[in-house]
Amino acid sequence: MNTLDIDPVARSTWEVPTFETPLWLGRKHRWCVVIPVINEGNRIRSLLAQMAKAQIASIADIIIVDGGSTDGSLELQYLQEQGVSGLLVKTGPGKLSSQLRCAYAFALDQGYQGIVSIDGNDKDDPRAIPNFITALEDGVDFVQASRFLPGGVAVNTPKSRDLAIRLIHAPALSFSSGFPWTDTTQGFRAYSRKMLLDPEINPFRDIFREYELLAYLSHRVPQMGFRCQELSTSRIYPEGEVPTKISAVRGNMKVLTTLLLACVGTYNVPGTTRRTLTSVRPLAIVCLIGFLYSVLAFFPGWMSPDSVAQYGDAKNGIYYDWHPVLMAWWWRHLDSLYTGPGLFLIQNLILYWGSWYLFSVASRRWLGRWALLIPFLGFWPGLLFPLGQIWKDIAFACSIFFSWALLFNAQCSYRKPRWYERLSIFILSIFAFGVKTNGVLVLPFLFWYWTHIEGWKRNNLFLRSGLCASLVLITTISATTLLSANHIIKTYPLQYTQTYDLLAISVKTQQNLLPNYINERIGNTSKELSSLYFSGGNNLLFYNAYGNIQTSDPVKLSDLNTRWLNAILEYPGPYLKHRLENFSALMRWKEKTTAAVASPTIVENPYNISYQSNKIADWLGSHTYHHPWMFFPWLYMLAMLGSMAVLITLNWKRTFVINLGNSALAFVLPHIFIAPAADYRYLYYSYFCTAILLFFSITELIRRFIFGKPIANHN
Repeated sequence: MNTLDIDPVARSTWEVPTFETPLWLGRKHRWCVVIPVINEGNRIRSLLAQMAKAQIASIADIIIVDGGSTDGSLELQYLQEQGVSGLLVKTGPGKLSSQLRCAYAFALDQGYQGIVSIDGNDKDDPRAIPNFITALEDGVDFVQASRFLPGGVAVNTPKSRDLAIRLIHAPALSFSSGFPWTDTTQGFRAYSRKMLLDPEINPFRDIFREYELLAYLSHRVPQMGFRCQELSTSRIYPEGEVPTKISAVRGNMKVLTTLLLACVGTYNVPGTTRRTLTSVRPLAIVCLIGFLYSVLAFFPGWMSPDSVAQYGDAKNGIYYDWHPVLMAWWWRHLDSLYTGPGLFLIQNLILYWGSWYLFSVASRRWLGRWALLIPFLGFWPGLLFPLGQIWKDIAFACSIFFSWALLFNAQCSYRKPRWYERLSIFILSIFAFGVKTNGVLVLPFLFWYWTHIEGWKRNNLFLRSGLCASLVLITTISATTLLSANHIIKTYPLQYTQTYDLLAISVKTQQNLLPNYINERIGNTSKELSSLYFSGGNNLLFYNAYGNIQTSDPVKLSDLNTRWLNAILEYPGPYLKHRLENFSALMRWKEKTTAAVASPTIVENPYNISYQSNKIADWLGSHTYHHPWMFFPWLYMLAMLGSMAVLITLNWKRTFVINLGNSALAFVLPHIFIAPAADYRYLYYSYFCTAILLFFSITELIRRFIFGKPIANHN
């Protein structure tokens, strides 16, 4: 016997049911044929007669493994006359999978290099056995019979079983394993010794008792990099009663449950990861469809008054800092290639769908084919609908989220970022800060995660903090020095928030604290002030019949700044109440309608740029009033906090979870004090973080507590 390749320590851990060996004539060939039976009567005798006629015993030893037959069909003298070399009788618990464990362990102990397994119910044609042995000799590790391949034969297969195999069983195992199976329920198969002895396959576990082993091997063997092949065969059911051990209702439900558990990896050896990755092609296809879908819905991109103002800056090459200067500067370069907002939209869409693609590619390593669900997050209306608008909030979110995706993919690939990934992250960070300066609070968390993956100063908290601070400083300086100051016109955008705060405090204290230059425009009575104030926006002060009260006069700005600071210090209570009310409006707490989300249009402009509405955009926009909860930021914040708590408790990639989640919180919380309105887009970046963390928390809860499938942690 050639058992030198069996590790004695590993062999001692095999869980094999007890069995007796009433017949064993010794090994004569390199291959054996295992036939599991229980009360098969004339069916097993018919099968053995066919095998004798085909002279199977001349190329492989025949071993029958009996589950406890009482019909007298396995009389020893008869078996020997038919060329049977061995009979094993299982005495331990379990059904089919337990029988197979007995036979496979016995065969491996005897030194067989491969095992062909065929059901004893006489539905398969044993004349195909030499083809299975040839495949094993050619280096195939798993050979599966298929009646559905060209050349295969299926006779009298019950219609319900035929449909279940074609539409459920085989597609599910194909999806989870990555191998295109066509016929996965029958037991006519062949396995190599190498595969069965692999400790990360380990079929010798008590978890396999009934039909689990067949589904498990179809799921796991391709994932672990072994060669698999299907051969066309015939499978003939007799007319009338179907010879099967599976009951119509309970048995079939058990088969489907086993299928589900196998596909989600419940039976995988704990702590092991798949050696082969599922193809990126389906992931790429879904993301490409999403990209094209978005182009059809949004192109050339929606433009609000703010968008048109920035486009005007881009056209003129003179930049007002009321809006992000870097955004207009970059838009100018894009406009030189293609006039209008089209390229800016395409850029955002590439970053958006590219992010979902990278997250799904990274997640293949533990989710397998189920990682295909991740790109579908991109179709969520709460994320997708605002994407059509050319806004700084959208550009910031897409840029930073793509940077997180690059780093996450590198971490999950057990490598450091490549040079072009580092360059991309740095450039995108500069761009993100340039288009939304209050997003600077996200950068320390992104850079901390980056240094973690790089392994830079991991053991020195002080030096690592200094490194991250330096990266933030370099990023901000780079973003602010790209343009010459001669091309920038100062407009002091903080005045938008300052005037809003002063208006609110004036209304709440019944004292007019606004500067004279504003009172001269709007009046100074309590009634007039009250008519201009509401929680959730300053639009009535800047966009109403009085015109825009924006000023660039240094004296007026100094007066405004002094009054604003004095009002906050003198009336902290009314100020905080106003700020919390505005933040509550921003979060849509206790509200039944959305705040401003996006407007699928291009406002009137002097550049002859227009947008033609379409059904896709209309359908996405309809969710704002049919399903307004999709656009309630407080729900996203609650989901994110819950997801963080779950993933941290499960010790799942804590460094990623803590940094991504805290970056979103650091981004959101300052809006208590800086938000001048309640627009949904202000917190757009945080919705991305919520979506991916919520997905990971749900999948981990399912894997660990429903299917009992832990994974190796790589923080």
